[in-house]
Amino acid sequence: MIRSILLIAGEASGDRIASRAIRASKALASERDSEISFFGIAGEECAAEGMELIHTVREMSVVGFVEVARRFSFFRKVFHEMVRTLDERKPDAVLLIDYPGFNIRLAAEAKKRGIRVIYYVSPQVWAWHHSRVHKLKEVVDEMLVIFPFEEKLYRDAGLTNSHFIGHPLVERIDEESATYENREAFARKHGLDFTKDWLLVFAGSRSEEVRRLLPVMSQAAQEFALRHNMKAILVESTSLEPDYYQQYLHVPLMRFRDPSATHELMLHSQLGLLKSGTTTLEAALLGLPGLICYRTHPLSFAIGKRVVKLPYIGLANIVLGKKLYPELLQQEVTRSNLSEVLTKLDPARDSFKHDLLGLSEQLRGPSPGPSRRVAKSLLAG
Repeated sequence: MIRSILLIAGEASGDRIASRAIRASKALASERDSEISFFGIAGEECAAEGMELIHTVREMSVVGFVEVARRFSFFRKVFHEMVRTLDERKPDAVLLIDYPGFNIRLAAEAKKRGIRVIYYVSPQVWAWHHSRVHKLKEVVDEMLVIFPFEEKLYRDAGLTNSHFIGHPLVERIDEESATYENREAFARKHGLDFTKDWLLVFAGSRSEEVRRLLPVMSQAAQEFALRHNMKAILVESTSLEPDYYQQYLHVPLMRFRDPSATHELMLHSQLGLLKSGTTTLEAALLGLPGLICYRTHPLSFAIGKRVVKLPYIGLANIVLGKKLYPELLQQEVTRSNLSEVLTKLDPARDSFKHDLLGLSEQLRGPSPGPSRRVAKSLLAG
């Protein structure tokens, strides 16, 4: 038996998550003497697992309401192309990774055609657009969620085929940790100075956030690092070309571009300047203290303040239920503010790490783990 899956992962974090699901699905299919293939929208990590890319995360990743509006005609074109793909290639199932504005609409089209829809990594309906829960109930066959509280939310709304399967970051870090080296060996392997503490700069994987954050982040990081005898390191995403980072790098920083070693780098580092999003949760799981920065178009931010019903913007703080990671938003993101907050964080690193203990267990789901659980759903029926 050969299964074909249309997969949509419109952002770099979704590409990483989806690539593991692809690998697990192919392994399970092989165990069952069958085959499974994937095509659709994702990035380099999914491509490395053999997925056929029709569009890439580099094309699809934007942040902010205004930024999405500016590219509306492009997204509409891609959406209609994916609908035609449903008709022409008739996949056995659709696997959707977050990316709600696009994916919920595509789920409705798949449902009309009798194609099974599996949603992995729920839209953050607990933060905004709670009304989407009812739409998801109508168009999704199975919801596989990565935060414990999401299962109850969907089940209470009537989507009874909703399951907490654990967070894929926990699964990934658990597996990677078996190969982690000590700090000195890691430093030698990657050309880093292990005699100094490392300050990591995560400016983002989307062009808009890098453009708005990197100039200020790089200047603040370099100044702070020089004053405290640290090494400032820019961690790049492969979703953007190196030249794109270069044009917004206003001071020279060491650059690190190895997604397979990023978590180990975080583990061995001492402080982080973090863009909001999945990066903040990665930092928390790896015990990296840091500061969260967020900047978008002023109109996008104003709209967001009206619709988002959460006290924090950082995913790590949302999961922890408190503002452990300081947050600087919009005009607060200045060189002097970043430096001031980092100065306060630096001596409190040990107590910061203590507050992060137990987070992995909170997000670890039942066996066999999220990627294998997704594989089982794709190969069921």
